[in-house]
Amino acid sequence: MKNTIYAVVIAVCIVGAVVVFVVGRRGSSGVGAIADSEMVWVKCTRCNQGYEMGLRQYYKESQEKLQASPSGMMMAPPLTCQQCGKDGIVRAHKCENEKCGEIFRAGSVPNDFEDRCPKCKHSATEAKRKASLGQQ
Repeated sequence: MKNTIYAVVIAVCIVGAVVVFVVGRRGSSGVGAIADSEMVWVKCTRCNQGYEMGLRQYYKESQEKLQASPSGMMMAPPLTCQQCGKDGIVRAHKCENEKCGEIFRAGSVPNDFEDRCPKCKHSATEAKRKASLGQQ
């Protein structure tokens, strides 16, 4: 009798875990969880134009490009530019230095912060880390 009770309790727990898992998977996750208002800076390597686009749209187009590319590619090819119509869009940053405002390709400065501006050398990541450590 005791073993039957244990078996029922275990079965109920397993069913409960499966239900929680399935319901949790149906919730918004992945690209669908990104709000329409979230934006990302991009820059075209062909026409040198930089602009903001929706983060959800950026990831969606990246996934589509990756799926359309030959198997074995680890990175998606550049996205199509809204300005010139050629494939050349890459993720970018806009310098947060109010005197600069340069839009540049992410990782422009080798072996440094991804958001290091190649023009004025400002990095928002570095500034935030210094501020959190109480440094100037």
